Amino acid sequence: MYFNELVSSYDRQRRERNIYHDLMRDRVREVLLVGSLYDSFVVESDGVLTEQIYGEYFKLNLNTIPRVTCAYTEESALDLFREGRFDLIIIMASLDFDMPLRLAASMRRIWPDIPILLMVTNNSSLAMLDMSRPELAAFNRVFVWNGYSKLFVGMIKYIEDWRNVEIDTRTGEVRVILLIEDSVRYYSRYLPVLYKVVLRQTQALIEEEHITESYKLMSIRARPKILLASTYEEAHEIFETYKPYLLTVITDIRFNRNGVCDENAGYDFLQFAKRELPDLSMLVQSSEPNVKEKAFAIGASFIDKNSESLEMELAAFLQANLGFGSFVFRTPDGNEIDHAHNMGEFVQKLNKIPIESLLYHAEHNHFSAWLMARGEIHLAKILRPYRITDFSTPAELRQFIVRMIDQIRSTRSRGMMSYFDPEMVKYPRYLCKIADGSVGGKGRGLIFIHSLLENIDFSQYIQGMRISMPNTVFVGIDEFEHFLESNGLWSWAYYGDNAQDVPPAFVQKSLSPQLLERLRQFLSVSKKPLAVRSSGLFEDMLMVPFSGVYDTYILPNNHPDIDVRLQTLCDAIKLIYASLFSKESRAYFEAANYNLEEERMAVVIQELVGSPHGAYFYPNAAGVAQSYNYYPVSYVKPDDGLCVTALGLGTYVVGGGAAFRFCPKYPKLDVLSPEHALESTQRYFHALSLENQAPDLLQGEMASLTELPVGAAEKDRYFPMLASTWDAADQRFVPGIMIKGHRVIDFANMLKYDAYPFAKAVDMVLDIATRSMGTPVEIEYALNFDADREEPTLYLLQLKPLIHIDDRVEIDPGSIRKEQCFMLSRGCMGNGRDYDIRAIVWVDPRKFERSATLEIAAEIEELDSIAREENFNYLLIGPGRWGTRDRWLGVPVSFSQISRAKAIAEVDLPDFVVESSQGSHFFHNLTTMHIKYMKVSHDSAEDFIDWDWLYAIPPRVRTKHCALTVLESPMDLRFDGRSGVGAILKPLAAPSGEPSGEPSGEPSGDVSEFEFKAV
Repeated sequence: MYFNELVSSYDRQRRERNIYHDLMRDRVREVLLVGSLYDSFVVESDGVLTEQIYGEYFKLNLNTIPRVTCAYTEESALDLFREGRFDLIIIMASLDFDMPLRLAASMRRIWPDIPILLMVTNNSSLAMLDMSRPELAAFNRVFVWNGYSKLFVGMIKYIEDWRNVEIDTRTGEVRVILLIEDSVRYYSRYLPVLYKVVLRQTQALIEEEHITESYKLMSIRARPKILLASTYEEAHEIFETYKPYLLTVITDIRFNRNGVCDENAGYDFLQFAKRELPDLSMLVQSSEPNVKEKAFAIGASFIDKNSESLEMELAAFLQANLGFGSFVFRTPDGNEIDHAHNMGEFVQKLNKIPIESLLYHAEHNHFSAWLMARGEIHLAKILRPYRITDFSTPAELRQFIVRMIDQIRSTRSRGMMSYFDPEMVKYPRYLCKIADGSVGGKGRGLIFIHSLLENIDFSQYIQGMRISMPNTVFVGIDEFEHFLESNGLWSWAYYGDNAQDVPPAFVQKSLSPQLLERLRQFLSVSKKPLAVRSSGLFEDMLMVPFSGVYDTYILPNNHPDIDVRLQTLCDAIKLIYASLFSKESRAYFEAANYNLEEERMAVVIQELVGSPHGAYFYPNAAGVAQSYNYYPVSYVKPDDGLCVTALGLGTYVVGGGAAFRFCPKYPKLDVLSPEHALESTQRYFHALSLENQAPDLLQGEMASLTELPVGAAEKDRYFPMLASTWDAADQRFVPGIMIKGHRVIDFANMLKYDAYPFAKAVDMVLDIATRSMGTPVEIEYALNFDADREEPTLYLLQLKPLIHIDDRVEIDPGSIRKEQCFMLSRGCMGNGRDYDIRAIVWVDPRKFERSATLEIAAEIEELDSIAREENFNYLLIGPGRWGTRDRWLGVPVSFSQISRAKAIAEVDLPDFVVESSQGSHFFHNLTTMHIKYMKVSHDSAEDFIDWDWLYAIPPRVRTKHCALTVLESPMDLRFDGRSGVGAILKPLAAPSGEPSGEPSGEPSGDVSEFEFKAV
């Protein structure tokens, strides 16, 4: 269904892109240069020949650099030639022409299709060559060197164009420049200059349009081909063959026609060309200045062959007549009124120019000519056939041109990323760069989301809910590297023991002027609140995702002074850079066994999803959804997925706040009892404060955010879609808020009564993303009822892979002897067997205080420091959720505080029952760092923990609420993540006090009583 639609769309786009990849397929990669030892020495005395070619290719940004092999004798040349590995043969000649002619004839008999060029060393030698000798037919063309190193590039490109023009014009509609010149001396000089100008102009267009790297290469390949003719007959044949693709004709006046030198051959040819193609640009190049007026008379431009500024004049002609430069808007009398450097400016100024200028350019096909030269061939072909008379008014003409440009540009960028242009605000959504380099892991996921949205019409499958993504721009990693390098921060940040000093130091430094200008442009058109998020290279990787390790900042972006808004945005970017060097980040890198020095940071700037609600801004709902549920209930299967959603900003959910959970495939299934639902419902939410217009971001990620009670949103128009009310009299939940009673956030009107297809939309996105990525996935989303729409929009904010399940371990719960077990759980995650852990860091349930979780986190960190110093790992046990940002739901530790924990247990207490951490960043990182996890649930008859056994062992260290217990022998940890069964077996040996950091080998004890099988 929709997956097939996606595949079909990708295949179509790939075929279209492959057209450009197929251009210039016949490249010159191996060149055989044949010349006497002296001639070769002369050529290389001006610089090593290969280095000359490399230098010219480098200056012209050409990426396929040929290799040159030299042969000094006729015999060695033939031996090398017989190998058949050369794409081009260049034979040098100075005084002796017999050997080159003889060698060329021999080569033609061996490999007749390999091009052979004769390169005469200088004009004096050329004068001694009889051009009428029949043996010259063995050569494709004769050139004269004259010490001009650029000639080699011109010769190579001439052969490549000649060999590729037929296929490239047919498949890619590549344009053609026809050069007519019979003088070996002049075209040997002129051709390299023409190639240089065309390639430089193509490069300039690429830079002006800020296109992606792949399109840069394709644009280079799609540059105009240059074909050389030396006689009227050759020129006529080329013209007729490539007439639909001709861009311009550049010609001399005097050359052969019917084997005789014709003084007017050039004029006659141009008049013929003008009749066939009235809009064709033409240039006369001659050493006879008196022909200038005659050229002007037939509508051609003129350049003096001997001009010392030949290159500049040629570039000026291409810019003025072929559209290579800026488009100059003129009045009918030729006065310049404005100009556009790129397509964005062109559209912007086309809307403003006077009617007489619009009509003047349209009448002379200037618009289509300019677009054609810039590679917008499809668009130019659409516009060219139209005449002014085809439109009832000039306004209709103007609207048509602008609409066609917008449509083509939108189609071409479908699912692709381009550079930011203020004109993008007119598109329904945009995704672009404002700084070069990789966009990081989070950025890659967003690009894929954008591609899905552009290539699947979800409205065919979902009615009553839109699926979209917020407008997004990326700051690539090049800016991060420039920031550290230009401010001298590399060593200080990476290797210094100064984590707390990094954020204020970074804020005082400067970003690049180029980025500042682009950010200012972005802020000039983006007036919504912004989410500024990290996107490290390692973020959202399959096995080590680094989820939630770096900072995110939410900005109101509503200060009346754009300079203040710009400064706040820059501070957010710099603080995200600084978060890479935080204590928590360093601990995570150490735990994940990655090198901090390898990480680089990109930044994602997204328009925040939501609506203003008085002094606050937030979406109607936000959360995460996973295509794999580690703890399915009832008839739900793991592959049916899980969705965790809450009122307000998603920071609440990923931080571990109490939120509503449902299965996207079975949204009507009640997972919790009414009592538990009332107890565990969401009680507060995160919102952006609009009154704090310039937040001090050094105060942390919550600097601009506020925690509000759920009741603060009750007056929102769509709050009844999110809430239900407990009817105490009937002992049931009633959807909406029409009656008095306790509110629960359960989205019942959407999930149970199908007011909007929320669950279906989430399920569809998870399905297509999972099938596309080939692995279970997690998405972050926000749902909002936008002011201009009656139906809600599901905005996709992030996409990342979930953990890959390791080699399977199966556990048969029926064979477990409970007296051997310390802990047993039907809610475990992770696979495999560990028997190198004999230390336990645990929160004593007899001393646990719900109000003391911050203090408990500090005590855990103290015990973790002992494990770090003595190099041992431990099992961590505690009530509620580990790593939550809500201190009332569990212990709010960070990874730096539990860096040596290799297995973690969340244990319910009789008076403290909390759902698992599933859906939070902390939980996601547990799974991908291979930290074993289990949940001992108060509601499960099978789950248990033997507290009495642990109480009986004297702890090595005890704090106010916690303890570190060390066993003499390691425990036996067994986890079957697929079935969700996990068990931790007690060691049989007596306890001791000193742990060992090394595995002890096979576990002791009778393991046959516990069926264990590796599959």
